[in-house]
Amino acid sequence: MLVRSLGLATELGLFATRSQVVDRDDYLVVTTPDDPSYYYGNLLVLPAAPQVGEVAYWTRRFRDELGGNPQIRHVTLSWDGTSGDAGAVDEMTAAGFVIEHVQVMAAADVHAPEIDLELRPLGNDELARTAELAYQIGDLHTDSHRRFLARRAAWQRDLVVRGTATFWGAFDGDALVGSLGLVALGERARYQDVQTAPGHRKRGIASALLARAAAKARAEGAGTLVIVAAPGSAASRVYERAGFATVERTASACRYPTD
Repeated sequence: MLVRSLGLATELGLFATRSQVVDRDDYLVVTTPDDPSYYYGNLLVLPAAPQVGEVAYWTRRFRDELGGNPQIRHVTLSWDGTSGDAGAVDEMTAAGFVIEHVQVMAAADVHAPEIDLELRPLGNDELARTAELAYQIGDLHTDSHRRFLARRAAWQRDLVVRGTATFWGAFDGDALVGSLGLVALGERARYQDVQTAPGHRKRGIASALLARAAAKARAEGAGTLVIVAAPGSAASRVYERAGFATVERTASACRYPTD
C-alpha cells in the first residue's frame, strides 16, 4: 500500500522497530506481539477514511486478521490522508468507535532558550524512569497501565541499545522532571513521549529538550523532524514556538473494550 501521509509514514517507521507489518496491497495489518492489548499497536491501516457502508466491512476485516488473539479486544482503524478527513463519522460513532484527530508538525531545525537545569541523554538503565514519570502525570493509575508503560520503556531501551533512538531527560537535582525521545528514521526523525512534571511546567523544559535532541539528530543527518499533537493543544503551541509548522492533519478510530 502506498502511503502519502508524513505522519503515517513515520508511524509505520516506528512500528517497524517493534511490531509486525503485513501489506495486503489494499491495507496493512499491524500487530505488536509483546503487547496485544496496545490499542494503537494492533490495528488495520486503510488507504483512506471509511466511507458510509464500509465501517462494518473493515470491522470484519480486523476480526479476520487479528481476532484470533483473545487478548485483542479492541478494534483500531487508521488510514492514510493529510486533511484530517474522518469519513463516515456518524456510522463509526454509532458502531462504538472513538475518532482521534492528530496535528502532524515538522521542522528542519528547532530553537529554544537555554534553561537552568541539567539536560542530557538518558542511559539504558534510566528508561524505566520515563515510564514512572508518565505514570505519575497520567490520568490512569492502574496496574495494567503501569505494565503497558513498562513494556513501552523496554522497547525504548532496545532502541537506545541499537543506536536507533536517543532519549533525553531534564533533571532538577536528582529528580527527572522532563523527558522525550527522538527516533532516527533515515532522513527523518520522529519525536516520542514528550512529558514534563506538573510542578515544572511553563519553564521551557519541553522546548529545551526538543532543541537539544534536534541538534544531535541534525548532526547525524536528519533533514526533517516530525512530531504530533492534539489539534489546538497546549503541546502544539509549544511546538510552534520551537519552530514546528503544521504540515497535515490525520485521523483514526478505535472501539475500546467495554469492560
